[in-house]
Amino acid sequence: MEFKTKKNQNASVDLKLTFDKNDLEKAFEKTYKEKQKDLKIPGFRPGKAPIEMVKRHLGDSVANDAINLLLLETVSELSGKLEHKIVRFPKFTVEDYVPEKSLVATAVYDTDPEVSLGKYKKIKIKLPEVQVTDEDITEELQFVRKQLARKLLREPSEGAENGDIVDMEFEVKEDGQEPKNAKNGSSDYKLGEANNLPGFDDNLYGIKTGETKDFSYTYPSDYPREDLAGKKMEFAMTLKAIYKEVLPELDDDLASEYDGSASLQVLKDKVKTDLQKNYTEAVKNKKMEEIYKELVADSKFIFPESYLTEESEHVYQNMMQDVLGRGQARIPKEQIPSIEKYAEMVGKPLEEVRDSFKTIAENRLKGYFSRQKLASTENIVLTDEDFDREISTLASRYGMPDADFKKELEKGKLLETYRDNFLAKKIDDTLFQLVEKKYNEKMSIRQLKEFLSNKETGEVWQ
Repeated sequence: MEFKTKKNQNASVDLKLTFDKNDLEKAFEKTYKEKQKDLKIPGFRPGKAPIEMVKRHLGDSVANDAINLLLLETVSELSGKLEHKIVRFPKFTVEDYVPEKSLVATAVYDTDPEVSLGKYKKIKIKLPEVQVTDEDITEELQFVRKQLARKLLREPSEGAENGDIVDMEFEVKEDGQEPKNAKNGSSDYKLGEANNLPGFDDNLYGIKTGETKDFSYTYPSDYPREDLAGKKMEFAMTLKAIYKEVLPELDDDLASEYDGSASLQVLKDKVKTDLQKNYTEAVKNKKMEEIYKELVADSKFIFPESYLTEESEHVYQNMMQDVLGRGQARIPKEQIPSIEKYAEMVGKPLEEVRDSFKTIAENRLKGYFSRQKLASTENIVLTDEDFDREISTLASRYGMPDADFKKELEKGKLLETYRDNFLAKKIDDTLFQLVEKKYNEKMSIRQLKEFLSNKETGEVWQ
């Protein structure tokens, strides 16, 4: 067998295979023996006919099977010899076939994407320096107090106030209609929480234990439940119990109860260290998006068309899962409309829709392969020690022994996913250390929360 290759400009390679008589004979021999196992010939039990009789009986009818076997084995044999590796089995075209003499087959196969990284060590970023203030620590300790808060039953003469926790029973019906269900109940409902229905709690303030109040409430037009969005409903609300929240004193006893700290000062020191560490990491993560955008913009990429096609389909499928499944149960693929049907649904030309998904796909591929190229260039690998250290950190966060946490990941077949995530983190940490950084201002935790909430858009970081 002889082979010739020619590298193309689009991360693909022209491959030409030439086989002689001996190559064909070996392939046909293997195919005949495989067919012999199940072949039925009069006078012989299945699989017992002599091989020579099998050859005469089948003749050249096995040519397609023999040629496919020959091509499959040849590609496998060539995998370690080709300068540009084959990333998926190509579709061959038989250019010339002379039975029992020769065969010429050609194919165009995809190889790895080509990535030329820009000057990532010259990337310059400005970022804030984390400065934990006494006010930040006090605010964090307030959360600790709320976690350890106790409920104290209000006197019957006291009405419900903002911040109270109530047990309630209510009957609800659509305006002007009869109730469809029996009375409903809810325990430990906290008044005044940011996630509560806007304006709903205003109807409950002042109600005393055992009192019933009738009121109407119109659900927001963007309420997730379509059967309630924008509708006016009538409520008959009874508060069965009202508790006020009693916060513990900020002292050594609180520190001990919270996490076993020897004193309040020790807990404050822990809080400061954690805030410094967590927000420094958060700033880094936000800036990594900016770094990768600049790296990608300064780098050159060549992707095989098949990569773009497959990733575009992946992007489309994920989007439709989110839209149709609304983050709940996974939708069977056959229930997802084709991209052609989707283009009709949104009233846009098919090519415009395809191009939009292709752009997202290309950006994602650029982000992924720039990271892989960086790992190769800087010799970044995840050692077993790295992996065990990361596992230990996560296990301690969940209060589990390392071995038990690893077993849980094995059960869920998540070990390799976590390994990939740990490697990606190590690559990002290395890149962050390599770029030029300038700390332009100091920010408190309160300021950093606002800074971090200003999310930058872009698909590179997906």
